[in-house]
Amino acid sequence: MVMNPNRALEFLQAIYMDDELPLLTRVRVAIACLPFETPKLAMVAQVSDQDFATLLDQRIAHYEKMKLIEANGAKLIDAQPINGKPQIETKPPLARTNDRRFRRF
Repeated sequence: MVMNPNRALEFLQAIYMDDELPLLTRVRVAIACLPFETPKLAMVAQVSDQDFATLLDQRIAHYEKMKLIEANGAKLIDAQPINGKPQIETKPPLARTNDRRFRRF
């Protein structure tokens, strides 16, 4: 088999097609070649009744509406500050007791 030595993919293909090499070697090389030989899904189409431009215009209008609401003094996230700092609900830390199941002897 004559191949171009500058092409790494062709070289790897020749390796995994060679029956004289061990199976483990051929499988590892085939796994390495897999992303370059098979197409992968790069985009997901959103099918709807509206076209993309209409959908984009609606979302821009919604964003502008939210900016107007915020400019009129309304807060979208209502946090009640205590002493100038917003109150954040947190959980107490877990107890750090040693468990016999995880000890090493």
